[in-house]
Order: sequence, then C-alpha cells, then structure tokens
Amino acid sequence: MFEVGKTYKRREQIHLVYGGQSQGGISTPSKHDMVLLFSSDAGENYGYENQFRSDGSFWYTGEGQIGHMEMLRGNAAIHNHKKSGKELHLFEYVKKGYVRYIGEAQYVGHHIEERLDREGKNRNAIIFHLALLNKHKNKPQKNLHSTVDKPTKNHSLSELRELAQQASMKKASTKQVARMTSIRSLAIRLYALKRSNGICEGCKSPAPFQSKDGPFLEVHHLLRLSDGGPDEPKNIIALCPNCHRRVHLSLDGDNYNKKLIKLIKKIEASQDYVS
Repeated sequence: MFEVGKTYKRREQIHLVYGGQSQGGISTPSKHDMVLLFSSDAGENYGYENQFRSDGSFWYTGEGQIGHMEMLRGNAAIHNHKKSGKELHLFEYVKKGYVRYIGEAQYVGHHIEERLDREGKNRNAIIFHLALLNKHKNKPQKNLHSTVDKPTKNHSLSELRELAQQASMKKASTKQVARMTSIRSLAIRLYALKRSNGICEGCKSPAPFQSKDGPFLEVHHLLRLSDGGPDEPKNIIALCPNCHRRVHLSLDGDNYNKKLIKLIKKIEASQDYVS
C-alpha cells in the first residue's frame, strides 16, 4: 500500500485515492480501514511536538487547536484503532504538500500533558505513544522477545542482531508491542557498540575514554526512521564524539554520512552470520 521512505503528494496520491480529510494531522478515510497520521514541525509553536523517544516509541500529539483535547473524533480513532480493525499509517512532511511515509504504527498508550494551544493558553493535550511495527522480511526467526527480559552487552552479536530485527505481531497486545519496541531499540544500540569493539567505526580511533558501561562511543542512525527504519544493523554506526559531531555539524556532514553508509555496508557484509 505505502512504501517506507517514499514521498507522496498528499492530496493527489493519498486522499484522492483513499479519501479522508486532506487538512490537519489526523485523517480518517470512511471507505478504508485505516487512520492516517501526518507529522510536521510547523505545529510546534502551537503545542504539537511529535518526536521519537529513546525507547523507540513515537509520541504523537492529538488534535484540537483550542482548549483541552478530548478523546473524540480523530483522537478516538487513534485510541480505538485496533478495536475497530483500522491500521495506523504515519507520515511526516518533507515540504509543503508532500509527505514521506514512516510506516505502520500501533497505539500502545497515552498521557496527558500541559501545553499551549493556538491562542497561547495552557491546556491539557493528549500525547499518544505509538510503536512502529517492524516488518523485517528476513527468514523466519524464533520469537526471542518472549525469552528476553532486557538485552544486555552479555548477549552475543548475533543474538542482538536477531532481537533488533524481530517483527512485531499485529495481533499482540499493546503491552507486548510496547515491550518489543523497547527491546528492539535497546538491542540495536547494544549491537552497534558490540560490533565496534571499542573502536570508532568512522575514524578507526579507540574510544576516547572508558565509562562505567565500557568504551564510550555514541550510536548514530545513518538513515532517519522514515528513510528505512532504525532496526537495521546497516543503518546504525558507533562513533566517537568527534565523528558524531562532524556528521551533524560540519560543512561536509552529509557527504561524511554517505561515506559512513558505504562503510557500514562493507562491515556488515563481512559478518559471517549475515544471510
């Protein structure tokens, strides 16, 4: 239906095909079992701050520009999507009128947070917790999530890799999906650090110092979540602070990131467990 990382012209390629409201962040096509969510930085001034969290979940602000948000209309559609048999599809704006598909998501919870409305007044906002459903198309794997409480650096490289790539089960409970999302997020971070063996995978220098958890390196996502997903070993790299800052802040940051992408592909191809 939608391809992760692909950019769509919202009105022509999404709403003229599937229907639904062509304005706003939450769209509910009446003739299709789906709820479409659109995220944009433009709404941050009005309390609409959407972001990925360290546990791998995505926090999405509900609808309602003035006054307290209520669990009605689009907000209720998100909250009840699994019960009503509707899929959640998450997009982000890349420019006016164009959105990039991040992936299918599932509601796993929400909380109420005080934020400003469009008029600058404090109000209660609904912050949804969404888990992206990993759809890794590798060979079938045993369900490691059921036997692992929390990934640790004591797990082998191949075990961490499998945990990072475990697919979410759409029929799983919200608690199970939230747990799997958290496990994958931690596993992929530990995987990158273990693969590096204490050496920066960018400049090949030893980690600058030892922390209580071992050699200090920072994990960088070579591709944004919407560009192909975080739960792929070839999408993450362990970098020293200097190389990490170079990617994000230097004039040649984009070119350096492209170089790192090619480098990690070679590193991953050399692993004897890669199928």
